Amino acid sequence: MTDTTATAIAVLAALAAAASFGVAAALQHRQARLTPDAGGVRLLAALAARPLWLAGIALAAIAYGLQALALAFGPLSLVAPIVATDLLFALPVAARWSRPLRARDWLGCVLAAGGVAAFLAAAPPSSGRSDAPVRDWLLAFAVVGLVCVLALAAGRLATGPVRAALTATAAGAVFGLTAAVTLSLTRLLRTAGLGTALAHWQPWALIALGTTGLLLSASAFQAGALGASLPVMDTVEPVSGVLLGTLLFGEQLAASPAGFTVQLAGAVAAIAGITLLGRYAGTPGLRTAAAAQAGAGP
Repeated sequence: MTDTTATAIAVLAALAAAASFGVAAALQHRQARLTPDAGGVRLLAALAARPLWLAGIALAAIAYGLQALALAFGPLSLVAPIVATDLLFALPVAARWSRPLRARDWLGCVLAAGGVAAFLAAAPPSSGRSDAPVRDWLLAFAVVGLVCVLALAAGRLATGPVRAALTATAAGAVFGLTAAVTLSLTRLLRTAGLGTALAHWQPWALIALGTTGLLLSASAFQAGALGASLPVMDTVEPVSGVLLGTLLFGEQLAASPAGFTVQLAGAVAAIAGITLLGRYAGTPGLRTAAAAQAGAGP
């Protein structure tokens, strides 16, 4: 298989994963906002009684499979920014409970999509290595763990959108690490097979990371409007993914000053677009609709 074919598979699978993650996030957010305030396992138990939340989980599982396929053929620095465009796909679903897209919202779409495209166009065609030394993995887990502890500790002192954003920061960091472990596992599966892979640490780490990410994202969705949580996740996750790809797998950003400038400008544009779209997702129309139907069921 040529590098061009592998890249094409990675891009298409990542786009499909972004679409699936976006719709899943919109469904999960709505159901979390309609669920009485609870924490930890009680929140997940309450959400499990809502069919639309379960549908969102099923769609998220499909999206994760598509992301794993993308990571099997492409580097984390390619896949993570594409998957971060899931907010573009979440908005049409959220619009069912809110207002239509306006000019500013379309500008956000253009900035987010164009920024990601520019970032990827300037990226060097290097997939890096397939795994990393144990020391590097321990460092990655330690840093992500520290980010989560600090964000959640600060979130306990906050309320509303601030708590949602801080919890989403922790979730985004976990999702970035999840993508890195997924890349390692998919490469292991391609070279050694399922039986050998199950004897390694990656599958079991993914179970723990997946459960943690699910709990953190549900808590973030419940704490505030979609605009307070999903844009933060969509910013933190790709940043975490790109940094982890560099640390763990030797993936590279653009080496030339011009290329790096294009990538930096693309990243800034994408974050600005995601921020604009987050304002749409947090509009009063969406919050009011959710509040009006609280307790009414899915």
